[in-house]
Amino acid sequence: MNRMVDRMPAKTRISEATVHLVDHYAFVRIRTEDGAEGIGQSGYFGFPQVTGAILEPLRSVLLGQDPDEIGRLNLELFRAVSVRGGALTSTIGAVDLALWDLKGRRFEVPAYDLVGGRHRHKVRLHLLMGQKSWPRASTPEDLLEEARLGVAEGFTAVKIDPFVEGEDGFHVQTSARRINKAIEIVEELRSIVGKDVDLGVECHRKLTTGEAIQFAQRLERLNIHYLEDPLPPDSISEYARLAQAIRVPLAVGERHDTFYEFEDLLDAGIGDFLRPDIGNVGGLSASIKIAALAEARHRRMIAHNFLSPYLTAAALQLYAAIPNTGTFEWTPLDEEPHRAAMLTAPLPRNGGWLDVPEAPGLGVDIAPGYLEAGPEFAAPPAPGSLRTQDGSIHAI
Repeated sequence: MNRMVDRMPAKTRISEATVHLVDHYAFVRIRTEDGAEGIGQSGYFGFPQVTGAILEPLRSVLLGQDPDEIGRLNLELFRAVSVRGGALTSTIGAVDLALWDLKGRRFEVPAYDLVGGRHRHKVRLHLLMGQKSWPRASTPEDLLEEARLGVAEGFTAVKIDPFVEGEDGFHVQTSARRINKAIEIVEELRSIVGKDVDLGVECHRKLTTGEAIQFAQRLERLNIHYLEDPLPPDSISEYARLAQAIRVPLAVGERHDTFYEFEDLLDAGIGDFLRPDIGNVGGLSASIKIAALAEARHRRMIAHNFLSPYLTAAALQLYAAIPNTGTFEWTPLDEEPHRAAMLTAPLPRNGGWLDVPEAPGLGVDIAPGYLEAGPEFAAPPAPGSLRTQDGSIHAI
């Protein structure tokens, strides 16, 4: 017992909480009086520049506090002011991840060891296709070739958005053509990858409830793994109507901000797979709670993950710590030189699998000087307008 006490780090206090805008990202760095530090990243990818403005009035909640009391600090930040939304929860998420990174480094263990220990040492990936352009203007031919190469490399799961944008994009098509074209693409995808590869079909909220029901019924014979986000996230009742009308598994949640919303989804019978973004819902602390809600109903987690290799590492800590995971979302952009320069070493990938890092904290190190002198910050570009032929917007 005495030897264990000798290894425990001395108590300390938070002395700094700073925001760093780099490239298209927002990071939060927490430092303590004894010189330790941890880093977290916001998942608020549309408007990362708001992170500093949100954290500024909340900094007093953190300074002088015990950094080990992560759950209390997370809740105190959330309850400090009577506002809600992704700008707040993603800022809290960045702080939360920084605190878990800090605590793991102080105790010299991975974050997953601090929240119950490891369930798995590697995760099975699904290849997130169509990431090479924004807006998502990849052609069907590009997507299908990407799938073919991915399966050849060892991926046993892929995800496609068959409602392609660009010329003759989904937003100017008739409803019949929109659904027919998407079905044709998924049919060809199934033919290319074979019968044993898991297919995720992403819709990026492009359909009405009636269209989604039609689409899901026609997907049944293709044995897809899940249908993701067919509707805008605004109406629980419409999602419940959809869930009751279809037989393919449904994946939802990447646009939800709190674990309370995931409880509402589950209570309404919505979601075979839950899709929280660890950098948007309040960090590892909130994601663990969402996983417990899902586990109680025998549902699985497929975390939303596309923004950076640092958030990939954070999400790997979640996957290591919970029993009820599905595939892990992975984008090849994580290995592009521009993004890869964020870390001192790449995450170890073997074909369609990623190893869970065993280093302390979130398991990876930000490259020296990256936060201070990395790529100059530029707000992410806005996606192209989805005006229909009559000038209105394809959104309801």
